[in-house]
Amino acid sequence: MSVRPVALIFDIGKTTKKIVVFDDDFHVLEEHTDQFAEIKDDEGYPMEDLPSVTGWVNDRLDQYLSDARYQVKYINFSTYGASFVHLNAKGHPIRTFVNYLKPLPEKCKKMFLAQYDNNNDICRTTASPFLGLLNSGLQLYWLKQDKPELFGSIATSLHFPQYFPYFLTGRRFTEITSVGCHTMLWNFAAHDYHQWVDKENIRRLFPTLHNSDHSMEYQRGKSMIRVGIGVHDSSAALMPYLVVIKEKFLLLSSGTWNICFNPFNRELLTQDELSQDCLCYITFDGRPVKASRIFLGHEHELQQQLLASHFRVDAEAYKSVAFDIELFRQLKSSRGFVSFAPLGMEGTGPLLGTAPKATDFSSFKNFEEAQHHLIRQLVRWQKISIDLIDPAFQIKNIIVVGGFTKSKLFLEIMKRELPERSILISDHPRASALGAAWLVRGKEAYKDKTNLLNVMPA
Repeated sequence: MSVRPVALIFDIGKTTKKIVVFDDDFHVLEEHTDQFAEIKDDEGYPMEDLPSVTGWVNDRLDQYLSDARYQVKYINFSTYGASFVHLNAKGHPIRTFVNYLKPLPEKCKKMFLAQYDNNNDICRTTASPFLGLLNSGLQLYWLKQDKPELFGSIATSLHFPQYFPYFLTGRRFTEITSVGCHTMLWNFAAHDYHQWVDKENIRRLFPTLHNSDHSMEYQRGKSMIRVGIGVHDSSAALMPYLVVIKEKFLLLSSGTWNICFNPFNRELLTQDELSQDCLCYITFDGRPVKASRIFLGHEHELQQQLLASHFRVDAEAYKSVAFDIELFRQLKSSRGFVSFAPLGMEGTGPLLGTAPKATDFSSFKNFEEAQHHLIRQLVRWQKISIDLIDPAFQIKNIIVVGGFTKSKLFLEIMKRELPERSILISDHPRASALGAAWLVRGKEAYKDKTNLLNVMPA
């Protein structure tokens, strides 16, 4: 039996942790998913069980190193962002792993803004709305103010994707996509850390900055392995499309949050865009990516619960509603538009315009008609968010990936409500892992593998 050289990609999400095994041609040989219960921080708030996840990485690596079928040649990590692993002077992780969903104390927020936002421009210069601890740089500011003893024990702060390469190799890096994911650390105009980072003497905690394709040799037992330095998952997922797609495109990553990326809009964020939940990410090679967010998957879930209750149907009955072109035409031509009251988007996303305080369910003849109205409403809200980052309609193609690609109803209505755009879908379910694999392998390995990522009309 011949031994196959493989790349192991650890794709670490907040809910699920995956390991994906790629062969030399980037075909998936295996994929395994695991989940870990959260533990509590010293204030009783849920946080990542870092020791368990680290142990899982170690065990999975040993498993594949001892697998006679494979020769592990490459390893990389794609993880969620807005999180740090802090190391003490001995290089050991400090127990506190701040959950970015944890509320930032109001006192701390006011103190930060009073010190560093006198000109009301810190969000614009750092290309991020004020998101509390989801702005991971504020986690360090908060620790310094509220937990000075713990902060004083920090010798190095590693963005989450860079912790795992450190765990394996002992080498410390900062990586550009992690710095650029709404951290409030990076001045996008200056291409450097924001001045508040130096005023708080925090820059010293960050290792040298590298692009995402940096890698290193690592010996484990008798195996010599090339290890990537990790990458933020959203930027990893965008990377293959930037390589493969020749025409300009918007990438709509759909799920609980729908995030639309415009890698071709180089303009700095305006205050109006910031106020409507626009932000910037950074590509694997250091270029800014303007993006807009809307809490559409969450909104869809809440609206479906109400509709199921009103029509007394099963909670998942909406999944069986097919797109009816005649019904849709009838609703557009004769019934007018029935507006839904948003349920779960307050304080997030774009300005939605005038909306009723409550939805008039009596105006719907049946559940099927209600579904067509609801999805049409969601698509219209999505359009507002998309247009924020391409207001002149310069980009025709929208590539939809993620959860909403499973809804034919959503895609069909989207095509009709956005006639100025071409709605496409991608069939690759592991773009984040693929991006991480391409980054550790380098351009020569993936330049002729563009057929792996198919994009087709919705």
